[in-house]
Amino acid sequence: MPTIFDALNIGVSGLYVSKAAVNVIGNNVANVNTPGYSRERVDILPSMPLVSYAGVFGTGAEVSQVISLRNDLIDKRVRTADQEMNYYDKLNSTLDEVQSIFNEENGVGLKGAMEQFFNAWHALSLNPDLETARQQVIEKGLTLSKALKDADFSLNQIRNNLDDQVQSTVTEINSLSKRIAQLNYEIKKAELGDKDHANTLRDERSVLLEKLSNLANVTILDNPSPDDNTKPEMTILLGGMPIVSGKDYNEISAEKLNGAQYYRVYFVDASGSKTDITNRITNGTLGATLYLRDKVIPEYQDKVNNIAKTLIQEVNKIHSQGAGLTAYSQVEGIYTADPYASLNIPEATGLDMAVKTGSFKIKVIDSQGNDVGTFTIPVNADDHIAQKDPSDTHSIIEKFNKVMQGYAQMSISPAGNVQITAENGYKFAFTYDSSNFLAAVGINTFFTGHGASDIGVNSVLQNDPSKIAAGKTLDPGDSSNAEAIAQVQLDKVMVNNTQTIDEYYNAFLGTIGSTKQRYDEIYKAKQAIYQQLKTTQQSQEGVSLDEEAANLIKFQRAYQANARFISVVDQMTETLINMV
Repeated sequence: MPTIFDALNIGVSGLYVSKAAVNVIGNNVANVNTPGYSRERVDILPSMPLVSYAGVFGTGAEVSQVISLRNDLIDKRVRTADQEMNYYDKLNSTLDEVQSIFNEENGVGLKGAMEQFFNAWHALSLNPDLETARQQVIEKGLTLSKALKDADFSLNQIRNNLDDQVQSTVTEINSLSKRIAQLNYEIKKAELGDKDHANTLRDERSVLLEKLSNLANVTILDNPSPDDNTKPEMTILLGGMPIVSGKDYNEISAEKLNGAQYYRVYFVDASGSKTDITNRITNGTLGATLYLRDKVIPEYQDKVNNIAKTLIQEVNKIHSQGAGLTAYSQVEGIYTADPYASLNIPEATGLDMAVKTGSFKIKVIDSQGNDVGTFTIPVNADDHIAQKDPSDTHSIIEKFNKVMQGYAQMSISPAGNVQITAENGYKFAFTYDSSNFLAAVGINTFFTGHGASDIGVNSVLQNDPSKIAAGKTLDPGDSSNAEAIAQVQLDKVMVNNTQTIDEYYNAFLGTIGSTKQRYDEIYKAKQAIYQQLKTTQQSQEGVSLDEEAANLIKFQRAYQANARFISVVDQMTETLINMV
């Protein structure tokens, strides 16, 4: 039979349980705004009963353990949703930057610069002898060149910024991995007992795991510990490589090895061996950064570069076979080529365009301005610039000098470029070229450069606008060449001659806009899923002040009742003592 002192112990156990519950409630309330905190509750069990001949009597209650109401499954879903949301958030923010580069509002932008450039050529075709019209062509050419350079530079700057972010993100991943590994050790040490729960440490680790998941597509595993199968040990994989394994962690590094222009991500094992995992990182902020840097931005740069290259080549092909108001006494090409390589193979010559079988013509005038004649220089596709040996008949220089003997001479300048120099006071102008030779080597061209990064207007024309080849002859009224260049805007010269430059650029802008819209819609969907999961997580793990207030009253009343019970037992004890 229980004694009166057993009754006293029952009351005391009730006080302890109620006090422990109130403490836990107080801790919940104190951490209501703590990020990552999951609410706790006291697991209360009846104490071991007292068995007697009269039956089984309860001996009160006891606190079994303080447990955290964390739901690992919902936490995993939240991390996955947050990872995907951050991926598309990064894509969206970067595409916002890209769209700002190609702002075409109020006619300001690359499209407006191209339109003004071709309009200037059209205006020149109406007044080919007007100095201001020629100057306007130069100015609009410089404006267009700057617009293309600015677009290329801005895209390149975005790409470089993304590359810097790869390095900083890798540093952040290493910092998080190191701390998680430390927490794994501290949690394992704190939970040696079956009922020990390192709730605070687990909450901190959960916050770090979510941050890590935001950055990359990590895989989080709870594997059995090798020395104790009852205690799982956390392993975190990135690109299939263990960056965290229990209390140990391995760093990843961002490096430019073997002359690489941009950072690659490497997994570094304990021996220092490095494995390239760049292509395995496909989600989170780092995944989006790598995708933007290595695929999206380069594709946009290629589009801008294609426009610049097409403008350079198409305008130069027409301009190089035309004449200005004044003739040349000397002209030098702007492109350096291998003098012994076949001109129809750009990869061999180093030129941007192939030379084909055809010819180019030169008009010669004497010192009095009288027409001497027009001479034709034949060109074969397999010709080269310089003569390889005395028996070589495929040298353009030798062909030119043979035809133009006494009037002009072709040679290679000290800079390695093709140059033509008039002899005996003669001057010359260009009137025709079906071979693309002049444009390929950069003689009598309007644009300089190879693409968007270095496009410019020929300095010869800037210094002397009379050299702008508005016509096919030296006649001041000849505007045939200017009309042909203005027509380039309407010609289908892009994508295997299926699109005009305007159509190509508009399609490019449309691609940016539609891609941004698609990513924005996906982001909003991912954000809605994330917010819904966070709401579910908060309802299961978060602190509700209303619920805690109700529990506080419940355990307060329990504490008062137990205190009252002890008071009654005390009175009974006093009565019993007084009877003795």
